[in-house]
Formats: sequence, structure tokens, C-alpha cells
Amino acid sequence: MLMKIVIIPAGLWDSYLSMLLVAENLAPAELKKLKNKQRKAQKKAEQESAQAREAQVKRDQHNKSRQQGDAEADAPQLDELIPDKLARIEDPLEQAIIFLQPLQTLARDRVETHLMAFEVYYRKRKVLLMLQSIKRAHQVDAQHPKLHSCLIRFLRVVKDNQHNYDNAVSEVITTETKTLLSTKDAKTLNKEFLDSHKDSLKAALEVAIVMYQLDNKAQKDALSLVQDIANNKYTDVDIEVCTEIFKNMRNGSLGSCAQSQIDSFVAKCRQRFPHAKAFKSAQEIKAQQEAQTNHVMEQEIN
Repeated sequence: MLMKIVIIPAGLWDSYLSMLLVAENLAPAELKKLKNKQRKAQKKAEQESAQAREAQVKRDQHNKSRQQGDAEADAPQLDELIPDKLARIEDPLEQAIIFLQPLQTLARDRVETHLMAFEVYYRKRKVLLMLQSIKRAHQVDAQHPKLHSCLIRFLRVVKDNQHNYDNAVSEVITTETKTLLSTKDAKTLNKEFLDSHKDSLKAALEVAIVMYQLDNKAQKDALSLVQDIANNKYTDVDIEVCTEIFKNMRNGSLGSCAQSQIDSFVAKCRQRFPHAKAFKSAQEIKAQQEAQTNHVMEQEIN
């Protein structure tokens, strides 16, 4: 005679024993109901156990795939990092745009991001993207001096190329510039900006650069705006803006400056910032470094 072996899950032992204890006192119909209830409970427990095992398998697979993803992210890139190749890329403006795009998302509240974007699109002559960059910069800092010079350059590009734009582009430019500019005359805009920022050397520098770009005969007036830093006319004189003026005097942005003009400005800067390396000659910097080295050696000996 074969015996039927019933396997009772561990979690159902208490219920099963209770059923055995009361089975003798139950009517057949009630006993049948109790057995049905017990079978349902057993089936539910088995389903829950299966679901728990399935969930654990999914968690293990997820953790494994995430670990593999982290390992792949840490792996070296396939492209070899060759310094000479990186320094001499064939498409610098396209690479600049790739660098710029995440900044436009992550640093959109910094005016420098949009000024940088303008410089890239200005070189690519993308007039609508230039306009977009100007609008975004205007929303962040409408009075930024470099934004002023960007606006002037934008107007000059539009003026020189307006016959090449279709009607839709021309209409967009006309509509948008009305909200940004009081006039389309560059010289008038330049004068208005200077009048409203009389105490700013940074503004004076941008105005001077624009002044020379619009009329190279105005070089003397342009230089006079930025060379006088000793009479407290400006409230924002610092090493950064003075270095910028020095650089523009040397690179031709303010016209061809005589060496005596450059030396005169440097002398004023050295008087105001005696420890700034930007206004020292190479010989002076070398002598200072040697003096510092000798001082350190003397300290070590003593």
C-alpha cells in the first residue's frame, strides 16, 4: 500500500497543526472548507516565495550590469591622446562648439558662457546663433562691457551681409534687435554706452576698441580713454583690466601703438601694482626669481 507524503512549508506548520487538532470536532462540510482555505494559503505562500526569488534575481542582474557599466566608464578611450594632435586640430571651431554645448546647459546663468558662444558663432558667421547668444547674455547681464562690443560687431556683420539674408531671417533680426538696441547706428550706441558708464575702465576699454574699429582715425581718442588710470577717474581699475589694455595695445586692437605709448602705460601700471608680474620685463622677473631662490638657499643653510 502506497503512502501519500505531504510536504508542508515551514511557514504553514502552525496552521496545519491547528487544523489537525480541530479536524476531529468538525463536520465534513466544515472540514472541507478548512482544507480549501489551507490549500489557498499554501498556494499564496508559494507564489510570494517565487516572486521574492524573481525579485532577487533581477536585483542581482541590475547590480551586475551597473558594475560592468562603471568598469566601462573607467576604461581608457579608444582615441589616443596625442598632445601635438590635440593642439593642432583640423576643425577648432567645431571642437569649440562641442565644448560649448554643455556649458550652455550647465552654466547658462553665467554671462561668460554666452559671450564665448558669440565669439564662436561670430567666427563661423552664424548670424542667428550670434543673435541668440547676445539675447541670452543680455538676459544675464545687460550692462556687461563685452556684451556691448559684441552688439556692435553683430550690427556690422548684419550691415555687411544683409543682402544675403532671406526675408525670414531679416525679419527675425529686425524684430529682435528692436528689443535690444535703441538705434542701429554703431557710433551712437558706442557714445551712449560710454556716457552711461563713465566711471568704468572695463567699459572704456570696450568703447575704445569699438571706436577704433569704426574709425581708425579715432585712435588718439580711443587711447585717451584707457591710458589715464592714475587720477581715480575709474572705480574698477584692477590688474585684470590693466593687463587687458596692455595686451590690446600690443596686439593692434587699439591701432598701432608706439613703444613709448606702451611704456608710458606700463609705468603707470607698475606704479599702481608694483608687485604684478604682468608689467615687469623678462629680465626683472628672472632677477626676482633668482633672488627668491638665493633667499631660500640661505634659509636652508642657516
